[in-house]
Amino acid sequence: MNTTSTRSGSGWLRPWMQLVEITVSTPIVISYRTAQLVLGGWPPNARERRELQRMVTEKASAFGRAGYAAVVNPPRDTAQFVGKVLAPVHQSVTGNRRRLAGG
Repeated sequence: MNTTSTRSGSGWLRPWMQLVEITVSTPIVISYRTAQLVLGGWPPNARERRELQRMVTEKASAFGRAGYAAVVNPPRDTAQFVGKVLAPVHQSVTGNRRRLAGG
């Protein structure tokens, strides 16, 4: 176990920042997607159907990659382990926030 990051807590900065960004970005992504679907009317057009499909497949992919990271990275340093497990979900959520916000 890496006792330096455990004692000082500095190793936890990245996982905490990932959690903060996930927590802030998730409702923004949900709001954008909900607004797009509501304003698009029924039935959803091709663009909205692609977005709905993307929503489902990217979540399965992100959580699958997170599970894989949890299995292949034995937790020698807990903070580093948590950061690796959060990384796929963090990338997916923050990438969606940037994409849906247009920047």
